[in-house]
Amino acid sequence: MISKDIRDVYLVDELQLGQRLNESLHEGDQTDFNLMLAMLSPDVCDASWTRGPDIGQAPEDLRTKFCLLPEIRKYAESDDFSRGQDFADMIHDHEDTQVGQSQVFLAECLRQEPLVPFKRDLAPEVYAELAPLKKEKVRRQFAGEIIQYETYQGSGQNMDVLSEIKHAQTQIQTRMKIDATA
Repeated sequence: MISKDIRDVYLVDELQLGQRLNESLHEGDQTDFNLMLAMLSPDVCDASWTRGPDIGQAPEDLRTKFCLLPEIRKYAESDDFSRGQDFADMIHDHEDTQVGQSQVFLAECLRQEPLVPFKRDLAPEVYAELAPLKKEKVRRQFAGEIIQYETYQGSGQNMDVLSEIKHAQTQIQTRMKIDATA
């Protein structure tokens, strides 16, 4: 049940209405009846007859109670990316491929692969539409790095991209002059 301070402001369940629903029904006031029903919370957990969580009790750990394996990791760690090479080495080191495959199988059983290679804070569809620079900024931002913005001090002479652009412009201009004279 929702706390009293919320129930004082919002209409949550039929207990707050008292006999108003019954009176509207007996009087034939369908609009008032429909209005009151529409104003009630649609969430069953808000109803007064549902029991909320017991705050005093800690939730029972079912994994230890039923002797289950630890939970599968959701995100990969840095050493997970070298496991593929380790598995390939296990298979390659043995002349009998069956032994190597058995070792890989046992290693996989002891420590399962994570569900996702890395944590994404954006949906993959959104992330795929970002420009590469924006992807890098977002990646660094989610990694907790502070992106530094510095003012450019140079004249543009030492930047390779600018020199390539100037070179391409001069080539285009010379071609245009040659085409105009021909």
